[in-house]
Amino acid sequence: MDVVFTPEDLRIKRVWFDATTARLCVQAGEFVSSIDFSCIPNDDFESLAPVRAFSLGQTGSVTVCRHIDGAETWLPSDLWVPGGFTP
Repeated sequence: MDVVFTPEDLRIKRVWFDATTARLCVQAGEFVSSIDFSCIPNDDFESLAPVRAFSLGQTGSVTVCRHIDGAETWLPSDLWVPGGFTP
């Protein structure tokens, strides 16, 4: 059975970092998922400085990682769908 997500389904409403598991979590409607933040390669980030905060951008279509040096890395919402992120 396939699962289909429309762009509207993937509008993230909430993002949080679970420090106990090191997972970056999102909620889009009833859909809740997480990815192992430490598995994202450093080359995928706009800065090697640590991330200080997470927020939503582009009306929930991206998660913004805000680095301590002021840089921002945007992660698309489809990273959290099954098969969307493979380290």
